[in-house]
Amino acid sequence: MVDGEARPQFRQWYDRVLDVGPAGNQAFFGQDVLAGLVQGIRDFRERRQQRWEQYHGPGATLLGCAMWMDDPELLDELAALEAACVVVSKQSRDRSVQPPNLPYKLRRLDDLNARTPGIPVCYFPQLEELTSLVGGKPPVVGPGWSLPDEDPVIPTVRTIGFRKGAGDNGSMPPILHAKLALLGRLWDHDEDDFGPADVTRFTPKRLWIGSANFTASSRRSLEFGFWTEDPVLLSGAEEFLLELIGTSEGIDPDADVHMPERALPDYDDAAMAEAAAELWLADPDYD
Repeated sequence: MVDGEARPQFRQWYDRVLDVGPAGNQAFFGQDVLAGLVQGIRDFRERRQQRWEQYHGPGATLLGCAMWMDDPELLDELAALEAACVVVSKQSRDRSVQPPNLPYKLRRLDDLNARTPGIPVCYFPQLEELTSLVGGKPPVVGPGWSLPDEDPVIPTVRTIGFRKGAGDNGSMPPILHAKLALLGRLWDHDEDDFGPADVTRFTPKRLWIGSANFTASSRRSLEFGFWTEDPVLLSGAEEFLLELIGTSEGIDPDADVHMPERALPDYDDAAMAEAAAELWLADPDYD
């Protein structure tokens, strides 16, 4: 662009906002679609619709994914939530610097992690079952062995995938290309179907599906996004996003390939059966 010339722009008539489904949900077409995502998070956080409430559930929470995220308004909205976790694509490293410095584009997200609580795993059974790897492998659990102590929270921003050039045949490895934001509430209760118990869960309420990355530059592109409360989509998105979070990595992991930090533990069934048999032989009344 020549100095003094205005940035080329599409004509304003491309932009459309349509009401879809229950009151409060809209679809956005054109430029600045990300504004619909940001406003939708704010509306949920401020309880603009009664159906977004949850019994014993004050905690507005977001699970999300995008190829990349840097939009300042969106980051501020994430920081205002009770809990959030967004998975983005793993970023390249400058190998000429030793040890590698945190890339400039990651510093803002690293700062967001430092000032936000992340998500507590106790509200998500799928995440609570996972444990840290030992020597790059799931720990093996047997008689008398216990799982390592785990961090009770997962940070707000995580990464996943492969750095460029990490493919075995030199081809472009798979990338995280979905752009989803699932809003819901954390809630606590003091009983379950069997009586008194400490119950902690997450209930999804509304889902953003869009083409726009969570970036400031996406606001200049022609994009599409909409809010839905379809229960099948809510359930499917929750499962997909928790799978991403459960197999995610830190902001700037050492591995160029996909190397999840947590996994389900392996159980030494033979050793555990042998230990149970020994207990029975020592005490036949042992059950």
